Amino acid sequence: MHSDAEAPSELYVYDLDGVITTRDTFVALLLGRLRASRLRYARALPLIAGWAASRTTASRSAFAQRITRVALRGLSEEAYAQLAQGFGARVGVDPAWIRQSTVQRIRAQHESGAQIVIATATEQRLAESLLRAAGVPYDMLCASLLAAAPDGMRFVDHRMGQRKADALIEHAVPMAAAEFATDSAADLPTARLAKRLVLIGSSPSTRERFANEGLSFELGPEG
Repeated sequence: MHSDAEAPSELYVYDLDGVITTRDTFVALLLGRLRASRLRYARALPLIAGWAASRTTASRSAFAQRITRVALRGLSEEAYAQLAQGFGARVGVDPAWIRQSTVQRIRAQHESGAQIVIATATEQRLAESLLRAAGVPYDMLCASLLAAAPDGMRFVDHRMGQRKADALIEHAVPMAAAEFATDSAADLPTARLAKRLVLIGSSPSTRERFANEGLSFELGPEG
């Protein structure tokens, strides 16, 4: 990316889940794995309950990482890549999964010469496959990273909440010049860095949360 001194005239940063998609892609992949095994599902249930009851982004991230370890237990790097790429390819062409108004918005911006960054807590290979299938152009993808461990796959970098904001800074994305589109209060740290904020697919409670934090925003399509 450009440095702040070389910032492009137009830079758009998009969250993926809830903004480009209508739901959480990585959660759906994990639930599919859990439901395929009664044992895995039983082991994950207390963690899912803890995740649902969490009131902070840090706590939800911690539970999400533990659920991921249970759901992906026993998978090799190659097996996970096949699972993620196949799932992304399927949902990327499913009209029930993709917000076409957002996809059209991104295409128009990219065709006009703007730079597009996708910043997501979803795992990288899943995000790449989905975006390719959905025909979403982008210049950079900042996504969560998984790696193989002795017992399966686990996060090595879960880019959620503050960690997403930090990763964008590390990749020299000039957020002070960017418009940021999200649907989630978990993205408050990134929103605070942005020049402009657009909410797409957000709930009334999320819009209230951003307003209470003193952040002004516009409502995008399906805001």
